[in-house]
Amino acid sequence: MVFSGWQELLDVAETEAKVITISRNYLASLEPMEVAHLPERCKPRKLLTSGDVGAYALDLVREHGDEMDDAVPLVHRMAAFFAHANLRLSQILAKANDDDREVRERA
Repeated sequence: MVFSGWQELLDVAETEAKVITISRNYLASLEPMEVAHLPERCKPRKLLTSGDVGAYALDLVREHGDEMDDAVPLVHRMAAFFAHANLRLSQILAKANDDDREVRERA
């Protein structure tokens, strides 16, 4: 079952590592029967970097077709979660870049 607070957890995450951990926990929360119905490209995978989260989000958003009829609602929920995770990672990395720029300008 999907916990309703996943999006909120992402919103308050302040580091790349925290977003990746939340994303891993989200995947771990999926029921085995749900995962069994997912198309191969959408099955849970290792998430080690922000690039892994982004690539998975893209695969989920791109997935469509008759072979996933039973999985459509889950794929849509997963795509929404991982698109949000990817957005949050972008926000965190942009802030880090801004902070780095400010430090360089002060030096």
